[in-house]
Amino acid sequence: MTPTATASPQRPTPAPRAPRRRRRVRLLLAGALAAALLTGAAEAAATAVVEDRIEDALRPRLGPTRADLHGSGLLALARGRAAGVTVSGDDAPLGPVTGAAVRLDLDGTALRGSGRGTVDAVHGRITVPADAVRAWLGSSGLPVSEVAPDPAAGTLRLGVGPGGALTVTLRPELRDGRLGFALDGASLMGAPAPERLTQNIRDRLAARSPAPPGPALGPTAVRVTGRGVELTVDARRLRLEGPG
Repeated sequence: MTPTATASPQRPTPAPRAPRRRRRVRLLLAGALAAALLTGAAEAAATAVVEDRIEDALRPRLGPTRADLHGSGLLALARGRAAGVTVSGDDAPLGPVTGAAVRLDLDGTALRGSGRGTVDAVHGRITVPADAVRAWLGSSGLPVSEVAPDPAAGTLRLGVGPGGALTVTLRPELRDGRLGFALDGASLMGAPAPERLTQNIRDRLAARSPAPPGPALGPTAVRVTGRGVELTVDARRLRLEGPG
């Protein structure tokens, strides 16, 4: 009688390893995402701190502005120095003039405590709108009713007095780095204005102190645009004294 063959016992099937690998990958991805979020939040917070400090340092001189940092906020905060910043604002006070628009690029801004610091170089433009020019000249005693820029001629045409009967033409100029105006012509109801009247206008313009362009910003050129008067700024080694 032939003996019956005995079946060998089956080995247990090993559990699949793929699910464990997928869990590990998910955990690694979740950790990387959390680290990226934390780094991004820290970068955003550092950028906000640097921008706020620059805005505070410029506020006493340029009024409320918006600073946009170029590059890493964490790096700028660690070094205490921002390589590049763009500053913009629409209500800058320039001496007796208010409401000027500024757009400036600051290179190499170093800030210390209380908003003090230095800027290696400043480039940009300051625009004094026609309405701000009208208010400024009106404060000198000239009853200016209208200011019309003439970019082609490089002058401002003013309507003075009731109904603008007196037309005064002014040419903006820089006087020791400050904005001023020179009389270019005057006519009364279409005829040349009397010398006594034009001399009175010159005296009033001379009595009005030229407007300084912010904190020693060193304008290099002035021109008339459709908006008003535009100053080109190009300064080196600007010192910031802070809010105090």
